[in-house]
Amino acid sequence: MSTGATMMMTDVSTPLNRATTIAPIMSAFSAGAAVGPALGGYLVDQVGLHATFYVVGLSFMGVAGLNRVIMKETQSKPIRFPWLSMDATKGMTESEQKSVSTAVRDAVSQWAPLMKDSSVRSVMLMNGLYWVALAGAQMTLLPLILTDADGMAMTATQVGQVYMGMSLIQIFGNPLFAQLADRVGKAPAITGGCALISASMAGLTVCSDYTQLAAALGTWAVGSSMLSAAPVAYVSDRVSDSKRAQALALLRTWGDVGFLIGASGTGALADWSGSLDVAMLSSSGLLLTGTVWFATRQMINYRLQKTSDL
Repeated sequence: MSTGATMMMTDVSTPLNRATTIAPIMSAFSAGAAVGPALGGYLVDQVGLHATFYVVGLSFMGVAGLNRVIMKETQSKPIRFPWLSMDATKGMTESEQKSVSTAVRDAVSQWAPLMKDSSVRSVMLMNGLYWVALAGAQMTLLPLILTDADGMAMTATQVGQVYMGMSLIQIFGNPLFAQLADRVGKAPAITGGCALISASMAGLTVCSDYTQLAAALGTWAVGSSMLSAAPVAYVSDRVSDSKRAQALALLRTWGDVGFLIGASGTGALADWSGSLDVAMLSSSGLLLTGTVWFATRQMINYRLQKTSDL
């Protein structure tokens, strides 16, 4: 779903407005992230946990049916699934069918050439490090810090309000920062966003009241807004149309791997060190290190490109 949605936006955009075109999807995601916890909690209280899952499942089915009616294909050629081969004159034959495992191998074989491009490789690695830090800090540590009896000691409702507030900032910030990314460049947006998030993670460990907490988490949300569309737009600008789907799939895969490593690794670090602050600072340091490396890599690539042009 994520790859398909971003592919539709890249199909109807150009390098001059790509981040701006992708931003509404990210704003919609942030809106769902803001409304979802409140609505889900209300449904659980009113109709129960099992019934809430039924409501959510039926909602997905309704959205799928609605998409089928109102959405139009943006791809210029007919869709062909990677594990099936279609003969336009004879139709599909059993001998032409490929297994899913073969399709996976074909996809992975396309990833190797993509990773040979230094500009693509750098954003893939940066995206992986970002998700390591995000999964470890925002998904794993932040709820524990907010509910810590020796710290903020928030209730579950207050924690939900904190995440809702961060999502609301992203709803309004995504379109603005997407326009900025289209104007000044996607790489500066990635660098700036990661730097803000890293600083917010470090600042969170010294917050002593709700005002400081709001400032730190607000800055964190602004950094996330700067990153909402920039990596996808960056990759889309640097690959051909025929390779774009696999490039976006690879970007998502790096993010998923980072999510897996970050959540488990940061939780283990917090248990081993006995300190949530140490684990949060480690996530901040990792993201800052990756940001400095990415910015340096971009400057080197820019100078090499200028030299080759001369």
